[in-house]
Amino acid sequence: MLAIHGLKCIYDTGARGWAVELALSGEGEEAVRRFDVDGPDDAEMLIEAFDESTSSSFDPATGEIVFAYEYAELDGDEDEDDESEEDGDEDEEEVAEDETSEDEDKKVKA
Repeated sequence: MLAIHGLKCIYDTGARGWAVELALSGEGEEAVRRFDVDGPDDAEMLIEAFDESTSSSFDPATGEIVFAYEYAELDGDEDEDDESEEDGDEDEEEVAEDETSEDEDKKVKA
C-alpha cells in the first residue's frame, strides 16, 4: 500500500478527457498515478473524499484507492439524551392511557 499525499484534477486536452492524478509514496518510492474519470463531478467527489479522510492509500496490486475516516467518540452525552427521550415516550404513553380511562369513565356515566 502506498500513501496518497495529494490529488490533482486534470483535463487532458489531447485525449479530451478528465483524469485525477495521485501523488503517492511508500516502500522507499515516490510515484504519480493517473486515473481517467467520467467528468469534473467525479474528480471533485474524489478530491472531497481525500480532503475529508484521515488517511488515504493506494494498492498497486489491485488498483484500489482507500479513504479511511475516524469518527469522534461520544462522551456518553448522546446516551443520556436517548434515555431522556425514552422516558418522554413512556410519559406520553401514560398520559394516553389516562386520557383513555377518563373517556371510558365518561361513557359509563352517560
